[in-house]
Amino acid sequence: MELLGKLKGWALELKSKMSTTFEEEFFRGESYITFDQAVKILQDELGYPEERAIHYVRRFDKNKDGKLSMQEFSIFKHKIEETKTKIVPKFKEYDKDGNGFITVEEASSILQRDPFNFPAQKVVLLLRQFDKDGNGKLDIEEFGSFYAEAKATHEEIAAKFDELDKDGNGVLSPDEVVTVIQEYMGFDERMAHTMIQMFDQNQDGSLDKTEFMQLWTSMFGEGEGQHGQQQVPRL
Repeated sequence: MELLGKLKGWALELKSKMSTTFEEEFFRGESYITFDQAVKILQDELGYPEERAIHYVRRFDKNKDGKLSMQEFSIFKHKIEETKTKIVPKFKEYDKDGNGFITVEEASSILQRDPFNFPAQKVVLLLRQFDKDGNGKLDIEEFGSFYAEAKATHEEIAAKFDELDKDGNGVLSPDEVVTVIQEYMGFDERMAHTMIQMFDQNQDGSLDKTEFMQLWTSMFGEGEGQHGQQQVPRL
């Protein structure tokens, strides 16, 4: 019984230590944490490079006093936890060599497969759009925005496909696609049919979802975006 009592005591003590909040650990009686402390948290928790971490922390300093109050830190902490649960697993999936960056090749290896089926040029355009420092690869912060845009683009194009697939058979006949090409591109009916034939890779007279993805991103892959690249239009 005495041993059981000691074990329960140790368990309660351990639980108490584990329940210490992030705030208690870093604030220690203060009403704020410094930028240096916040930067270190980002580096320790998410592996951010120092320059990127400093830039990221500044977003949460709403009153521009060079430190994070408890309220600012609470939002900062929530964003870190959200990133760890939602973005980090995806980042690791893409980062094949584990060097902490996503290259065009690594992004292409996933985005050119199901369910995305993006053409190579779309992957390159997306990466350029969110490569804020222009080094040709994405760190985890840049990847968060990159992946969100890729996911949203895929969902929107998939929704457009389902909207056009009137009979629900999983492929689009030329008649189901011609109107949208004429509407967005200003082509006449003959040119619209010619464009459909160009992307009908298996020449079966219709477009499956992958072929439609290629068609749609080719139509809207070369206009103006953040770095002079066009976005797929919001449908």
